[in-house]
Amino acid sequence: MNIQISDSWLREFLETKATPSQIAEYLSLCSQSVEKLIKDGEETVYDIEITTNRPDCLSVYGIARELSAILPRFEINARLKEIPVAKIPKVKSGFPLQVKISKTELCPRFTALVFDNVIIKPSPLSVRKRLENSGIRALNNVVDISNYLMLELGQPMHTFDYDKILKHKMFLRESKEGEEIITLDGQRRKLKEGIIVIEDGEGRIVDLCGIMGGKNSETDKNTKRVLLFVQTYNPMKIRKACQALGFRTEAASRFEKGLDPEGVIPAMERATLLFKEWCGGKVGNELTDIYPSPPKPKTVIVTKVKIDTIMGINIKLEDAKKFLDNLGFKTKIDAKTNSLTAEVPHWRNGDIEIPEDLIEEIARLYGYHNLPNTLPPISSLNYQKEATFEWEDKIKTALKYWGFTETVSYSMARKDLIHNPADHLKISNPLTEDLLYLRTSLIPSLLEVISKNPTEEGIKIFEMANAYLPRGKKELPLETMTLTLAVKGESKYLEVKGILDALLKELGITKFSIKPEKFPSLNYGAQIFIGETNIGIIGEVVSPELTRFGINQKVTVLDIQLNRLLSFATHAKGYIPLPKYPPIIEDLSFVFPPQTFIGPIIEEIKKINEIIKEVEFIDSYQNTRTFRITYQSQERNLTDSEIKSIRKKIIDFVSAKFRAQVKEAL
Repeated sequence: MNIQISDSWLREFLETKATPSQIAEYLSLCSQSVEKLIKDGEETVYDIEITTNRPDCLSVYGIARELSAILPRFEINARLKEIPVAKIPKVKSGFPLQVKISKTELCPRFTALVFDNVIIKPSPLSVRKRLENSGIRALNNVVDISNYLMLELGQPMHTFDYDKILKHKMFLRESKEGEEIITLDGQRRKLKEGIIVIEDGEGRIVDLCGIMGGKNSETDKNTKRVLLFVQTYNPMKIRKACQALGFRTEAASRFEKGLDPEGVIPAMERATLLFKEWCGGKVGNELTDIYPSPPKPKTVIVTKVKIDTIMGINIKLEDAKKFLDNLGFKTKIDAKTNSLTAEVPHWRNGDIEIPEDLIEEIARLYGYHNLPNTLPPISSLNYQKEATFEWEDKIKTALKYWGFTETVSYSMARKDLIHNPADHLKISNPLTEDLLYLRTSLIPSLLEVISKNPTEEGIKIFEMANAYLPRGKKELPLETMTLTLAVKGESKYLEVKGILDALLKELGITKFSIKPEKFPSLNYGAQIFIGETNIGIIGEVVSPELTRFGINQKVTVLDIQLNRLLSFATHAKGYIPLPKYPPIIEDLSFVFPPQTFIGPIIEEIKKINEIIKEVEFIDSYQNTRTFRITYQSQERNLTDSEIKSIRKKIIDFVSAKFRAQVKEAL
């Protein structure tokens, strides 16, 4: 996540003579990466990428705190200034507020305060400019306070019109399936179960917690009393809510990373000062602070041996202690164990857990650029390549040289491209309104590719990717790696079958069978078997299906489940000695009834006599099929009479079983 902050704003919390370019360089070397400096007149704006594990840096003050520890390492003085705040006075509750939280784990800390006599007007010009430089539009002083402090301190907050909270009651709970809220952006949002919301005394949902407030409780030009919320929420709940709703706000991006509950009161005290200075508001009730389980101080111990081993240098414990102290840790050295004990500052509580975390802090302050760049010794160059990947590469290479082009398409499918949505898993947070379902087959994806290339002749494409088969509501789908080929053009079935035959041979598989099967979407459909295992299907896509995709030529497809296929793949090679006696080869042609499958004929011919070594299908014209038959014996030369006898058996058998007529040579 990136943030943009103005240099002048940063220097309100950091006293230093470092130039913007020095700040950008040294911050990038030891902490968060400054991607670029943006000039806006006399102002410099830092565009900073913040790593996910450092929500404490998602603010002007957080960056200033980092720089106060980093700049002295480069011999530049830097001092962190205190946050200007106003202590919250203890006043009698002139504006009552009842708050109830259904589950403490939803909201680790909840604070609320009412400000009276608020005057709605534009914010100071400098404030509006800073918000604009940070990518946020200024609205009015009340709304701007919440956005300004979110950027300044990293703590999102929300303002309500106190008088719009019916009965002045608030109940924080999880949403029920189907509940709705109109958010501040005017959008009506239907809620899933389990999203954190707040309802008022009349049961109206007034806040989509941690994401966006409700339209029914917003402040406007007539607002006189403002209810300010400053809280922390369960980060997992916020993230899941954003995914379910399909939108994310600046506030949600911070809450979902886990915020420091100890930062809530400083943010409220800072807001108290700004409400007084910008709005003329004064505190109108006693502070509500619900904080049932404050985190206990966390201590992490690391030994000098471990520091030296991981960093690859010999570093003094006194230097390591100094680095951590400058970052806000409270440390002490134990001379007996030659170790360092560090109490983690509250703003790093969610990030520092183990000794390696402390070593990372020491290393970045020492400077990664100062560490030796000697590569570690490699213990062994032997490695085992994953067999599945090797076979997949082999398949892709073979198909490339056979004229196929690989395609890559979305794993999600449009509703109009699938036959029965009930058989597909629907995505709760789709990338677009079109891509709603996880595909159970790659065939529609390839047909869509063909439909988008209508002028191309003889398209030959393939895709190797997962299909997703539902396994019930409580289980994740079964992901099956699938290889799908599609060839556009008239009478391509035999070509695709030949590709299948060649592909299996590349994988060391010599025996397979094809059994006809009726499929709603395929002509000449058949199942492919290796032994008793069904590895896929082959066939010609039916015309209505092609029309649905706007394709005006025939398309033949081959769809294979790779996990089943690769279980038979082998590198093993068999040795067959050269025969001593020459073969006799002849061609036989038969006229068959329409739609007679060739595979069973070949298998049956091979069974007639052991000297029939090979039967190949070599030609086809209308209903005439020509086979090349190889006769060979390992023991003797074959005679014409032997061949004549076997030939007669072949002709009689094929004629009887397959209702064929032998075609005599002219």
